Amino acid sequence: MPGVVAIAHDGKTDGAVLLDRALSLSGFREAMAPRIAQALAERGACSAIVVPALDGFAADSPARTNPRLVEQLLDVLLDLGVTDVAVGSTRATAALWLENRDVFVAADLLGYRYETPAGWPYDVIDLSEDAEPGAFPSWGPLADTDLSRAWRDADLRLVFSANRTDDDDGYALTLSTLLSVLPRTDKDYHYRYRLDVGDVVAQLLAAAPVHFALIDAVVSGHGQAGGRRPIPLATDTVIAASDPALADYVGALKMGLDPFVSALAATSLRAVRSTPDLAILGSVDVYPGWVNPAPALVASTAVRRGFVTADRAIRPVLQHVDRELFPFRHPANDWLNRSLADVASAGPTGEEGAALLSLVNLAAGELEKVGEAWGVVAAKDLLRQSDAPLNIDPDAVTGAQYDAIAGELLPQTELLRGVAADSGGVRWRFDDGAVLFDGARRIPLPFEAFTDAVPIHRTIQFMNDYAGGRALATARDDTGRVTRQVERNLYLPQPNYTALGGGVTIDVTKIETMDYGPRRQRMFWKTVRSENGSAIADDGIVTFEALGDDTLVTIWGRQHFALPPLWAAIDSQITADMKAALVTEAYGRFFQRTFANLEAVAEGRDVRIGRPWTEASQAEALPVERVADAVRRFTPEGGFDLSAMVKRVLGKGPGATPEPVKIDSDGFRHFQSSGPPEPGPVGQALTVLLSDLRHAARVDSGGER
Repeated sequence: MPGVVAIAHDGKTDGAVLLDRALSLSGFREAMAPRIAQALAERGACSAIVVPALDGFAADSPARTNPRLVEQLLDVLLDLGVTDVAVGSTRATAALWLENRDVFVAADLLGYRYETPAGWPYDVIDLSEDAEPGAFPSWGPLADTDLSRAWRDADLRLVFSANRTDDDDGYALTLSTLLSVLPRTDKDYHYRYRLDVGDVVAQLLAAAPVHFALIDAVVSGHGQAGGRRPIPLATDTVIAASDPALADYVGALKMGLDPFVSALAATSLRAVRSTPDLAILGSVDVYPGWVNPAPALVASTAVRRGFVTADRAIRPVLQHVDRELFPFRHPANDWLNRSLADVASAGPTGEEGAALLSLVNLAAGELEKVGEAWGVVAAKDLLRQSDAPLNIDPDAVTGAQYDAIAGELLPQTELLRGVAADSGGVRWRFDDGAVLFDGARRIPLPFEAFTDAVPIHRTIQFMNDYAGGRALATARDDTGRVTRQVERNLYLPQPNYTALGGGVTIDVTKIETMDYGPRRQRMFWKTVRSENGSAIADDGIVTFEALGDDTLVTIWGRQHFALPPLWAAIDSQITADMKAALVTEAYGRFFQRTFANLEAVAEGRDVRIGRPWTEASQAEALPVERVADAVRRFTPEGGFDLSAMVKRVLGKGPGATPEPVKIDSDGFRHFQSSGPPEPGPVGQALTVLLSDLRHAARVDSGGER
């Protein structure tokens, strides 16, 4: 159907009427009828799944889609001939630190009745329970992710979001709600920290397009604190759209925002911004009285998110929660939340808390930069490994492009003829801003044994300072050896010391060819993209060659990395002799460590630096759990009880993680409310400090003198 967005607004009627108007104005019934008729003709049945926002942390939270409107939509679908309707979602990150966040329990607590207004029953389904592989291309960010079979097979897929601000992305609408289709519980960890969330959402839409999207803006959640403390505002609107990105585009306009402020939505928005024959029906005037998160808060939250451990520790502390419905799993999070959530969202619309939280976010970001720089220079095993998917479609690379690589690079190897090798056997010279270099080492292993242990197509992954990436073979020979592949490589900033002045990870995507002979193997690679602009060129050749009973490894390369401003300024001022000395040292270290890595791999040792991300089938412990575990491990046997001491200092008193009073037949976990704890001495001091900081933030923002 042509692109359409319908905006139904009327301050004198209720949500049910607004929803019906939006559906009528958008041509929803006319658009869905052919799909329903086709499914009924082919199978005698038609299924529809509606994914609402279950992000509320209180029964009447404006951060969740009103269940009555969702149920009304199910009645509309049934009236159109749909035979099987369901509400679908999965657990989100909050389920790791709150009780009762399973899909069925949360839906019940948030007001879903499992029966439509017309009396038809419907199911609430957990879309993670039937997830299976194969939905996503092998080269993209979701290559290793399963997807719900029910969602993929549904004849109609609909998203019905709430209307709310968000300090992560400025706003959280249908594309944000769509993330709840993905099966992994810790969505922040797997889809925001590890990957580009915008690419994740775009690929999810490509694999299973949404047929219609709606926004419940009857009562919206606005304010600077976003979903952490959604402030209800009657906006008396329902938005219906043929595409979720179109819905978000108009929804953001209604908030007075640039829609592209959202990193989550931006990629999908760019794909629909030129939708032909787009019709926007209704007013896009900004909601009266609407308050958005300050740009500084959104930007600083993105900075804090780069410090994964800090971000995971802070989020449970900031969320306003109805503890009767969703008790905290860990007493430390519960206590910290009671102490800090109000401070971080203080002010009539959260403006005082936003000013303070922005400072905290920036401080956390600066700590992460310091830690990252220290890791690059002196403690590489403390860094997190990079998990970067391919960023080009391998099918778009032609055979001619592969075939041209060797012919382009081999003549350039001659440009080092006549250059004297240094004491380490390395040759190099400048060429149009790039460095041409080569080096060789004789490794005391027979050629056959070495090449069996060190697959040549993986050579780049064994080089010095390789931090992560992904490779995909696109062709193999008759024996299964890789002959062509696309590969994305990430390396620590080069040279490492540039990390102390703004140096960034080297991020390059390459196309590669391999040839195999009885006495020689070669690999050629050519840079085709640098996602962050860190590399202008990073091309090369590696050769494994039999030399008597040994193997000769030769590496030739052409590298041109972009220097950060500070180092570019320094580079322009240093003498030619000093620059030559720096280049000689850098490439001498590169070859020394790369050849050592190759020997280690041949011996069966792991050479990859950094800490891996936790696999999807597991969950990385939350920071509070890791601290508690450390306290337990370091409590002396038979001595003082450090855990109890910490609890007393925090004002928690004796006790441990609260146990439910009962678990009923529906899975609800019931807890005895203990009321706010009395703060201990540290808690009292912290309260005073935060009060002073809050006052300072008000003064700095002009709110108080």
